[in-house]
Amino acid sequence: MTLDALRCFCAVIDAGSFRAAADRVFRSQPAVSQQVRGLEKELGHTFVDRKTCAPTPAGRLLYARAQPVLNQSGDIVRELADFDESRDHELRIGASDTTALYFLPGHIKAFARRMPETRVVVTSRSSGEIAAEVRHGRLELAIVTLPVEEAELEVRELFAQQMVLVVRKGHSVAGLRRVRLERLANESFVMLQSSTRTGAQLQQFFASRQFIPRTAVDSGSFEVIKRYVAEGVGLAFLPEMVVTQRDRSQLAAIRIEGLPTVRIGAVWRRGAYQSRAAKAFLDLLAPSPAKPRSRKSV
Repeated sequence: MTLDALRCFCAVIDAGSFRAAADRVFRSQPAVSQQVRGLEKELGHTFVDRKTCAPTPAGRLLYARAQPVLNQSGDIVRELADFDESRDHELRIGASDTTALYFLPGHIKAFARRMPETRVVVTSRSSGEIAAEVRHGRLELAIVTLPVEEAELEVRELFAQQMVLVVRKGHSVAGLRRVRLERLANESFVMLQSSTRTGAQLQQFFASRQFIPRTAVDSGSFEVIKRYVAEGVGLAFLPEMVVTQRDRSQLAAIRIEGLPTVRIGAVWRRGAYQSRAAKAFLDLLAPSPAKPRSRKSV
């Protein structure tokens, strides 16, 4: 039984197919299938239902036992890499597209100046997906939309961002600083999909106000939403951070009382070895609180 075989098996369970698993472990699909078959032959059990790619009862047991082993092997690799200061290093982090676009660039530039020998690899997916990648040890650090309530992950809140109403310049409310939600009852909206955490928060807010927005378009992309608003398709609710100075030549951001605040935080695996690069990057994102100095007894 090898780490490679366990890694391929766990990738199949996580990804839900042999083809998607092959992409995750950077192997061909036949190679992944061969690794899983070899594992099953060696241990005398079928671990993957070939019709559904779901784990069998024996597969669930193996998966639960294999995950800590794979995580610990990754910790060993990172710790030994830190031990050898002469070699090049890699820091694998995750972020949503929005965070990668609007929040990370300056921090990555500062990190490159601090640790030029370390290459940063950024994976962009939804907050839930990249939190899972951290939990499984495939990413060392991620920036996600909070809350994250997983016992396996440590969380440090980084900042909060107010949601705003975004309209096209020239709209009847574009020159106002604040608008009541009731005034928008007859408007059309370009809505953020409720499958995203921010979109789900918006839907909860609307329900609490008994407001049913008339949706013209649904999208999971803030960039797509802004373009559609600029074209006059409808109004939108977005985090204020994504309305850049360049956008403001076409768009206006307006406050609405009660709109939710989006909280962004960093997550990493609880108890895992944290590389020097990860610690340095986390410190750039949000310096650790200073520890209180101990007082000498008198």
